[in-house]
Amino acid sequence: MSDQLSESYAVCRQFSKQSGSNFLLSFWFLPREKRQAMYALYAFFRQTDDLADEEGADQAASLQAWRDQFHRAMQGDFTDVRLPALVDTIRRYEIPETYFLESIDGVESDLTRTRFQDFHELHQYCYQVASAIGLTCLPVWGVRPNFDRDAAIAAGVAFQLTNILRDIHEDAQRRRIYVPQDDLERFNVSEESLLKGQLTDGFVPLMRFEIDRAEKLFTQARTLRNDLHADGRRIFDAMTETYHDLLKQISRSPEDVLRRKIQVGSWRKMKLFARLAMSRMPLGPKGPLQAEVP
Repeated sequence: MSDQLSESYAVCRQFSKQSGSNFLLSFWFLPREKRQAMYALYAFFRQTDDLADEEGADQAASLQAWRDQFHRAMQGDFTDVRLPALVDTIRRYEIPETYFLESIDGVESDLTRTRFQDFHELHQYCYQVASAIGLTCLPVWGVRPNFDRDAAIAAGVAFQLTNILRDIHEDAQRRRIYVPQDDLERFNVSEESLLKGQLTDGFVPLMRFEIDRAEKLFTQARTLRNDLHADGRRIFDAMTETYHDLLKQISRSPEDVLRRKIQVGSWRKMKLFARLAMSRMPLGPKGPLQAEVP
């Protein structure tokens, strides 16, 4: 590995860890080489989000410049120190370039779009900002060539829909409503009531409907597990169980999302990751041996 590439991977790792995201904990279930690749992917997608959130800047222009940098990097012209590692990961694991461009499209749409007419429109958005990212990860995790792509897409949509339900209050404060307009009409929930955080008669039935939709997506997504290598199954289990646990917490008291952001507690996360970590440790004559420290 060249000095440039080594530095690029190191910068991606540092940049990713500075984000403080709990998502990075799941990388521990992968061997070192795959973990480094995930840092390269995460750094790209994190930078995409950061550019869209940059206050006082022309976010659309910044995202277009980032898109151009990606295209040039794929031709060997690197204008950002993180991009050599990304290109190496893309080529090493044969990841389709289109997924990266679709993810930028999804983030870019958030700059101007604050409503979705129906679930078809929302599904497309969820695909771009979540499923496309997941599809870039699968070759790194290890997946069969003829994997169930619909299940992989369902996983990303399930995760993103869970985020949307959790963030109803936070999004409303930014004048955003991601719940489809035709669902609001079906349950007689007005935009005004969501923006004001008011609990109306139709809100809990609306939430139950969306929770059931997410549950069906989680069920569809589970078949992907059969197509993953052992490394991939562990990280997929970690992510799926974390998001599904969040959905179950929302289901216990749906009206709470109007007042606060529901989160999976640290203790619950620790128990989940400890259980999955044990499955990674090779067995010795007296039990699990020491696992690799990231």
